[in-house]
Amino acid sequence: MILSKPNYIKIYGHRGARGDMPENSLSGFKYIFDNNFFAFETDVLISKDKIPLIAHDFYLNPYFTKDKNGQWIKNKKIKIYDLNFQELLDYDIGTLDKTTSYGKRFKDQKSVKNQKIIKLDELFDLIKKYPKENMFINLEIKSTPEEKNLTPSPKDMISIINRALSKYDYFEKILISSFDWRILKECKLQMPDVLRGHISLHTNLKTKTKTVFPNSPWLDTKQEFNVFEIPKIVKKQGGHVWCPFYRDVTKQNVEMAHDLGLGVNVWTVNSEREMLRMIKYGVDGIITDFPNKLKRVCENNKVQWF
Repeated sequence: MILSKPNYIKIYGHRGARGDMPENSLSGFKYIFDNNFFAFETDVLISKDKIPLIAHDFYLNPYFTKDKNGQWIKNKKIKIYDLNFQELLDYDIGTLDKTTSYGKRFKDQKSVKNQKIIKLDELFDLIKKYPKENMFINLEIKSTPEEKNLTPSPKDMISIINRALSKYDYFEKILISSFDWRILKECKLQMPDVLRGHISLHTNLKTKTKTVFPNSPWLDTKQEFNVFEIPKIVKKQGGHVWCPFYRDVTKQNVEMAHDLGLGVNVWTVNSEREMLRMIKYGVDGIITDFPNKLKRVCENNKVQWF
């Protein structure tokens, strides 16, 4: 029931609500909760001192990161895994540089003072202030099979995250997802009762290259498969949710996933046209930078959401 309801769409705020507020920030999460959105997607990395934290990029992002002197960072290679958590607190992530290509995508995002990278613990401490029965948390674990020393090993990473989550009574409200399916295999071993979402990308993008291709290290399988039948591989790996890029979705592969008993959560859908197309195709959840916009689209088209 937390994943899907018949004739409903589940709205997930992406990185909080990146279109409106600083991404993956405490202010961004508070914003979506205060607007009565209790499903969200966010990203988990690990600091040098083995603290799980909320951040999307392996390196500090110069598009929205300032140093302790209030200046935009110039170095694009400040690796999060090289810094202790206390060192990361020297940086502020509350302002987006609107002169950059990235910043121009989110021209209405608010600037908020004194926003730091937060621990996973801080996010869960905030969650405790809101109704638990409505909460659903998609934690995307950032990992890559293509470059070493950006994170701990999948085994160690899941072990660290498992210890952090064990302090909170939210396991039944969590979906662990990843592009790196080694993470999901390890999650199945260490946290077998937690839902797992297999993220896939068939299409090369400017900022990401596809992960679905024969012998892909991302999929952690040697089995031959038809790239248009990726839900079958997700099912064979014990997944619960298929999490495709929205452009890779057809009505047919959504139906295939549902026939296999999988949920379908698509990312990252920001235009009204594509929101309506995803609803028409019957997906279960839509991850968006603009949850309020998706809410309006649903209500204007008499689509129920939760």
